[in-house]
Amino acid sequence: MAIPQVLTVREAREQLSSLLGALDEEGSDDAPVFIGSHRKPQGVLLSVEAYERLRQAAHGERRRAVSSATGSLRAEGLTTSSEYERDIRDYAEGLIDADELRRRTLGRYSGGPRNSGGTST
Repeated sequence: MAIPQVLTVREAREQLSSLLGALDEEGSDDAPVFIGSHRKPQGVLLSVEAYERLRQAAHGERRRAVSSATGSLRAEGLTTSSEYERDIRDYAEGLIDADELRRRTLGRYSGGPRNSGGTST
């Protein structure tokens, strides 16, 4: 994906009202606005509709991964614990990231920490 023009922080600040207005009018069809110092992209401004669409796509991917992993376990004749079910549900819903899921899983089998309460963004 080619990155479109990047606004400086100063430009974004000066144009914020018009940028938000364009996102409101165009909704998810409007292109995201990249912002950064020295024209190096560091952040992005996008409509709430576009954000929600991205978020739902990520949750869909996580749910498919969870379904595949659980199906593989069951195909091997293995059962899952209630801790696994809770952790995998938290991962699928985006409450924890893959690193936290891995840490919890390893903690169950190595006697290490089990729940840091970490969340993903």
